[in-house]
Amino acid sequence: MKIMAFSIPVQFSYNGENYMAAMGPFNHSTEREFALTVNRRAIDDCDDIKALKPVAKNLLEGWSSMQTAVQSLMMENIQLRQALAKRDCDIKAAEDLLKEAAEIVEQYGPQSRRARRSLWPW
Repeated sequence: MKIMAFSIPVQFSYNGENYMAAMGPFNHSTEREFALTVNRRAIDDCDDIKALKPVAKNLLEGWSSMQTAVQSLMMENIQLRQALAKRDCDIKAAEDLLKEAAEIVEQYGPQSRRARRSLWPW
């Protein structure tokens, strides 16, 4: 039994730039492979259109459910990437603020030392 692996290409726009990513690779489970094999066999063995309709409807419903699940996963993935990118921007901004504060403290260091010797540093 051959297990199929597949990926889903995803194109999205974030901060005005377009990105292309791949979700996956995904592997079909043994249950999914069994369902595919059963439905393939049912289609191959079917000689009557009326007998084929329930099989086609079953496959259509399964495909629709999978599409809904994939769309939900893609949205979660994009939202997670956006949250991580925002976190990275926030960390960078906090780091810049800390550097600026350290420079200000260093700038007023000599004045602070003089203030310890006398009451008024000027």
